[in-house]
Amino acid sequence: MSYRYNFTDKRKSNKKKIIFVIIFIILVIMISGFFLKDNSNKIVSKISGIVSYPITSIQNAFSWVGNSIKNTFADKDKIIDENEKLENENTELKLKVLESQRILEENESLKNMLDIKNSYKHFNMKLSNIIYREHDNWTKTFRIDIGSNDGVSLNQAVVHKDGLVGYISSVSENSSTVTTILDPSSAVSINISTINEPAMLQGDLSLKSKNQLRLDYIELDAEVSIGDMLYTSGLGSMYPSSIPVAKITEVISKKNDINRYAIAEPCVNIKAITEVAVIIN
Repeated sequence: MSYRYNFTDKRKSNKKKIIFVIIFIILVIMISGFFLKDNSNKIVSKISGIVSYPITSIQNAFSWVGNSIKNTFADKDKIIDENEKLENENTELKLKVLESQRILEENESLKNMLDIKNSYKHFNMKLSNIIYREHDNWTKTFRIDIGSNDGVSLNQAVVHKDGLVGYISSVSENSSTVTTILDPSSAVSINISTINEPAMLQGDLSLKSKNQLRLDYIELDAEVSIGDMLYTSGLGSMYPSSIPVAKITEVISKKNDINRYAIAEPCVNIKAITEVAVIIN
């Protein structure tokens, strides 16, 4: 068996060793320089500073990267804290706005009730809030938050500061149903203000969605005009006299026409009100 010595492999091996030794020496010199850079000997210190410059640069680079990462996380935490603080402040502001709105609504409600009370000082009344309206039946009926425990009973008149609203058509202990004057089954005996003549104001199926009423049984020789006010006559036991009810907005046909009637608009915007009063006596 013959063996051939490979000089090429040996040269490669020697070359690797030389490179390793050179790198090792350079590292030793650089590390030594790094530790000797603060030496009291100026020459040694200067040479050490030059030799250790690469290590110092690398150290500074790692230090800068580390500080940057640290600052990034610190800034992120700060931003998160600030966002949480802003969210809390925003929530508090929303609650304050809602509370302010509630207080304003309560004040408005109290003002409306006071206005109703001042408008009917000569009546014994119970003030109430509207608590329920049927979505497709708001013109006909609604419920209020007082009932028989408060002295409410059937057929009592219901009013707003601007005029007549309707009457009590159903009663429970703590709530009642109001049938409005817009309901087609409703009828109110009225006097026409300018001539003091009686007539009958009624709800009409074709007019209720327009917030309008029909005035019938007008005296043949009565002169009625647009703008005439209509007040309760006091006839019957349901509505006291002299409560504003509506205003004439259109007269159909002329004087002495047996089929003559008029269109009237209620004094109260029944769709918009939130407070009413029940006349107890």
